[in-house]
Amino acid sequence: MDAIHALHEAGISTDRLETESSLPGSARPDAILDVITHDGRVRFAVEEKRRAPYPNEIPRLDAMRKALTEQGQPLLVVPFVSESLGLAITGGGWSWADGQGNFDLRAPGLLLRQRRTMTPPKPRRRHLPQGSGSLAIIRALIRFSSNEDEEPSATSLAAQAKVSQPRVSQVLRQLQDLELVVKTERGRWIPDRPQLLDRFLAEYPGPRGTEWYCYSLESPTEVAVRAAAVATDGQLAVSADVGPDLVLAWRRPSIVILYAATEIDIADLGLVRAQGRHDANVIVRVSSDRSIIPLPAFVAEVEGIEVPLADPTQMIWDLQDLGGADRLEAAGMLSEWLLNRH
Repeated sequence: MDAIHALHEAGISTDRLETESSLPGSARPDAILDVITHDGRVRFAVEEKRRAPYPNEIPRLDAMRKALTEQGQPLLVVPFVSESLGLAITGGGWSWADGQGNFDLRAPGLLLRQRRTMTPPKPRRRHLPQGSGSLAIIRALIRFSSNEDEEPSATSLAAQAKVSQPRVSQVLRQLQDLELVVKTERGRWIPDRPQLLDRFLAEYPGPRGTEWYCYSLESPTEVAVRAAAVATDGQLAVSADVGPDLVLAWRRPSIVILYAATEIDIADLGLVRAQGRHDANVIVRVSSDRSIIPLPAFVAEVEGIEVPLADPTQMIWDLQDLGGADRLEAAGMLSEWLLNRH
């Protein structure tokens, strides 16, 4: 409805029609929308989703798109579409519209486009739970695989987050109020992992603590392996670019972020201080956010050495924070891997 309202505000007349209930599920649009032009009507078959697809997910929507073409021009409606994502959706053969007034409608003889805002909307609901253990609990829920035999319990989450079970129950009730988790009859919890991940990435304040910009003549991957070889268990985690590359190879890493639980001597890693972020290929952070280093440990093996990795949600956030089109694409790939892993 927000997307239709935005079309009307842009001076575009539409008629919303009833869908045929007899159609099979894959070919049944969420709505049929006629866009009225001077030359007549152009019919669109609407597919509405609660979140925008990641660029790597668009090819998976192709079968749905082809089925919808039997009813009209396929139109994808989501809460927000960034400029780069809009190009990817259009390239996948879709028209699209979002609830923020951005749209790109295409059909033979028709091209209607508008970009009203470049930034995603702020969450309408109150923020994610704050305070002791909240981030660790949320990260654990996002890591939970949908193929697990049992949904996570308050007890298992308390063990991972290192907080009391009453605290976990309190956070879960707050997430339930936000419609981000559902409690089963057995007292277990089913997280809405895509929505939870999107909210986490939008609201995470970033790692708080001390940060050093450093430089090494060795490659970022070699620095990560060296750090892993001398680190004490649970005291180090490797993030972007190296961490995501060890999960899903995507490019030659040009930087590595190392998270340490306590201060480390950068000289022991063969590092020297850089002038700033612009000329650093190693960033060392001692953060007060203990949830960055996951429990149980998340590791990748390199040259026979187990390299401890940061929580996947942190690696995604770091890729987005470092910026660049290739890193944003890698963040989408890692998000897809996290949400669909077995």
